[in-house]
Amino acid sequence: VAPMADQLDKEHRYPEELVREMAEMGLLGVSVPEAYGGAGLDKLSYAIAMEEVSRGCASTGVIMSVNNSLVCDPIHRFGSEEQKRKWLEPLARGELLGCFALSEPGTGSDAAAQTCMAVKDGDDWVINGTKNWITNGPHADMILVFCCTDRSHLHSDF
Repeated sequence: VAPMADQLDKEHRYPEELVREMAEMGLLGVSVPEAYGGAGLDKLSYAIAMEEVSRGCASTGVIMSVNNSLVCDPIHRFGSEEQKRKWLEPLARGELLGCFALSEPGTGSDAAAQTCMAVKDGDDWVINGTKNWITNGPHADMILVFCCTDRSHLHSDF
């Protein structure tokens, strides 16, 4: 990672080859159980791996972190079995790359102040709102979108 970091920064280039290598090494699903395509390691192992990748290139570490912590972890903890099979397994194996859509214009990354709403419409959900600053966004295969389903949970000044 480190030998490429300076050049990646100068060229403003996404590190495709490093992401591919991280996937091959199991670094995109470090603490996801092996049953779901991950490496099955503990959180300490994940922290050490993150620290080492980030020591070489902080931007590459963020790519790894988003896929592990902000995409794989919520799907593993809160997703249905169908969602785990469809999304978590290929994300953890590095076959797909995920991004996380939380930040909004005017509210930043304050999840409690978000205005993006998901409203049930029959069997579907309709999402209305705007997200920005989405790490991995231009290169991701899927997006985990955070939105509110009940306006009573939003801050009163919004």
